[in-house]
Amino acid sequence: MRNGTSLLLLAALALAGAACLTALGAGSATAAALEPTDSGAPSAIVMFPVSAKPNPKGAAMKPAVFNHLAHEKKIANCETCHHTGDPVACSTCHTTEGKAEGNFVTLDRAMHATNIAKRAKGNTPVSCVSCHEQQTKERRECAGCHAIVTPKRDQAWCATCHNVTSSMTPEQMQQGIKGKLPPDQNEALAAETVLNHKPVQPLTAMQGPYKVSIDALADKYEPSNFTHRRHMASLMERIKGDKLAEAFHNKPETLCATCHHRSPLSATPPKCGSCHTKEIDPANPNRPNLKAAYHLQCMGCHQGMNVGRPKNTDCTTCHKARP
Repeated sequence: MRNGTSLLLLAALALAGAACLTALGAGSATAAALEPTDSGAPSAIVMFPVSAKPNPKGAAMKPAVFNHLAHEKKIANCETCHHTGDPVACSTCHTTEGKAEGNFVTLDRAMHATNIAKRAKGNTPVSCVSCHEQQTKERRECAGCHAIVTPKRDQAWCATCHNVTSSMTPEQMQQGIKGKLPPDQNEALAAETVLNHKPVQPLTAMQGPYKVSIDALADKYEPSNFTHRRHMASLMERIKGDKLAEAFHNKPETLCATCHHRSPLSATPPKCGSCHTKEIDPANPNRPNLKAAYHLQCMGCHQGMNVGRPKNTDCTTCHKARP
């Protein structure tokens, strides 16, 4: 019996060891499923709110997955992000409390700061948010909408980046905060998150109206027939396959919010006149009247996208003059 028991124990230990090796190998296999980067850096990593303190103020901050592969394909110079010239992890210099190596700039600020003052010498640092904002304002396919609309920074906006696979354990979270999570586990968690991400399918242009007759202000001019479906199809075609748009347009109706910018996301939003009145509302003096709202939206989008026609002074292109 003793020999039989020993054999059973040995068999159990062997199975347990095999299970551990399989689990470790699975993590490596998951990370290897992503295309390798040209620089040799990990294809994706989990960025934790690293802190030297046992109960850091950033412990409530969810980790973010950084898709290094996708960014490397879009950014020519590594120093755009690694502004010191050293390709080290951001948390080397920036922690939740800040440290001397990073001029006490916290990790939160390093990732989210906007309106960063240009440095007289060396590289001017950029944060994730400031870089994305710059892209949306400079690229024609984005600028039309983002020149006139500022995205609402709510929980859904934050979750675009701060969203790690549910298979991450509390122990791995704590190791990550301490900066001690093994690289292979970090990369496996990041790869699993990236591979599981499914872009949201936006509404199709065919789901919107063909034309919209804007007749609330028809007086000196005929009603304006807005080619809604053509405009919607054009916008969708311009951002097709764009990774930045895919990431942040995380609701089917997100694109609708460009024009219908103050109403809840919906495939059937209310008319502009439900908020903008013909005359300035004394109770809301900062809200444009209906005429101003139409022209600010249409002209602002055309200017942002550098659309040459119609000119802002060519009124009869959009609404014909009455005889």
